[in-house]
Amino acid sequence: MVDSPPVYWRADQICAHRGASTHYPENTAIAFEAAAHSGAGWIETDVQLLSDGELVVFHDETLGRTAAGSTPIASLSWCDVASLDIGSWKHHRFSSERPMTCTQLIQWQLDEQDRPGIIWEAKCPSDGVAATATAAAIAERISAYPAHRCIVSSFDRTFLKTMRALLPELPLALIAETLPTDGLSFCEQYDITGLHLDGQQLDERTAQTVLERHRQLRCYTINTVSLAKKLVAMGVQMVMTDVPDDFAINGQRTDSV
Repeated sequence: MVDSPPVYWRADQICAHRGASTHYPENTAIAFEAAAHSGAGWIETDVQLLSDGELVVFHDETLGRTAAGSTPIASLSWCDVASLDIGSWKHHRFSSERPMTCTQLIQWQLDEQDRPGIIWEAKCPSDGVAATATAAAIAERISAYPAHRCIVSSFDRTFLKTMRALLPELPLALIAETLPTDGLSFCEQYDITGLHLDGQQLDERTAQTVLERHRQLRCYTINTVSLAKKLVAMGVQMVMTDVPDDFAINGQRTDSV
């Protein structure tokens, strides 16, 4: 039997979800470095507003899963979180990993040519005031770095509407598990150019509907190459994965950091 030829992926098709987060602690410098070494064209990460106006790269609403404690992130300042160990939960060899600010991650991207683009997922408490404040802080950081290549995404529609008003040219994306009934009309009204949907639940009819309305379709969180191939065949333009090094990107596999 003749082996099937290998499938090579373009860098822009692969986004490392919270970095290379299967093998490294999520949303840390080492996870982002590993994602860059894998050849992934993008990384996806989470950003939240702290009580002092700083933006931290962190997923959960509270401490507890990836850092010691149980305090809500939004009630903490950067001084409170800067020294947190966010690596030991994965393995003791990552005990030196600390949180990053939004600005630090932008600077990391710009420090070297061809580092991945960044998809920011804005995490907002369920009130419009917090969403508006988060949008203003992110817009300020992005505006300070014109060379920063990014997409900003959120489940929160108030946040997205505010971002569109603040930065009319910025690529934005609405996140949902499945396509909301009014999702496409909302995206068209506010010029939200992308939809980020759960790839496990996506069907061909939904994919076709999104693409016919000229939205970019990206799917999360896809950890098998076989499902990624199925989604790309439907027209999905990017898959977000915890295992970017499982994909042969541009015909190359690179060693992890």
